Amino acid sequence: MSLFIRIWALISLTFRESLAKKTFIAFFTISTLVHLFFIFAVNVDVVDGALAMMNVFGKDIETSRKFDISEMIVGIESVIATLVYNGGIFLAIFAAANLVPTMLEKGNIELLVSKPLSRPLILLCRFIGAQSIMVFNVTYLVGGSWLILSMKTGFWHWPYLYSIPMAIAAFAIMYTLMALIGVTTSSTGVSIMVAYVVLFFSPMLIEKDKIYAFLSSKVYYYLLEGLYHALPKTFELGQINRDLVMGKAIGDWSALWTSSFAGLVILSLTVFIFSKKDF
Repeated sequence: MSLFIRIWALISLTFRESLAKKTFIAFFTISTLVHLFFIFAVNVDVVDGALAMMNVFGKDIETSRKFDISEMIVGIESVIATLVYNGGIFLAIFAAANLVPTMLEKGNIELLVSKPLSRPLILLCRFIGAQSIMVFNVTYLVGGSWLILSMKTGFWHWPYLYSIPMAIAAFAIMYTLMALIGVTTSSTGVSIMVAYVVLFFSPMLIEKDKIYAFLSSKVYYYLLEGLYHALPKTFELGQINRDLVMGKAIGDWSALWTSSFAGLVILSLTVFIFSKKDF
C-alpha cells in the first residue's frame, strides 16, 4: 500500500467518525433547511436592480422604501456568514473534540503506531481529518446559499465566499489548541472547556489596553499580553470575516497572521509531545 493511500485511509477514517456524530448531522440538517427556505419559501421580483416585491411563504412583504437588491443580499449574506462563523466553530468543537482523545485510547493508539506511518504523520492526518468537518459543512451552507440567492436575484456577491476560508482557518487555528490539550490530557471534556474559554475571553482580550488601567501589577500586564498573542484571536477573525463579506477594506490583517503563527507553534509542540509519548 502506497504512502498516499495510507494517509488517505487515516484521514477518511477520521471524517467517518465525525460524520456519525449528531452535531455534524445537526449542522447539515440546518444548512439544508436554510437552502430549502431560500428555494421554496422566498420569492423576489427585481426591477432595474431594485427589490420590487418580496414574497415569503406566500405572503407579500411590504417595505417602507425601495431596497437596492445588492444592499439586501449583502445584508442577508453577512448575517449568514456571521452565524456560520460563530455557529460553525461552536458545533465543530463538539464534533471534533474527542478525535484526539479517542485516538489515544488503549487499543486504538497501539494499532495506529504499529502502521508504517510516522507519529507526526499520524497526528497530522488526524488533524486534517478533523478539519474536514468544518470544510464540508461551511462549504455546503455558504456555497449553497450563495448559489441559490445569486440565481434568484441575479446579483452575484462574490465576497460572500470569503467566509468559507475564514471560518475554516479560524477553526483550524482553534483546533491546534484542542489537539494539544487532547494529547497532554487525553480528555475530551477538558479540550471542549478550554476551547470555549478561549471563545469567551477573546472579545475581552481585544480590550486589553482598557483593562491595563485597572491592573496594579506589571505581572498581570505581561500575563494579558502573553495570552493575547498566544491564543487564537477568534473575535478579531470574526470581525475580518464580516468586513470581507460586506466588501469593506481590511486595514489590519495582523489578527490572522499572528493567530496562524501561534497555531503553527502550538501544532508543532503537539506533534513533538505526541512523538515522545510512550505508548
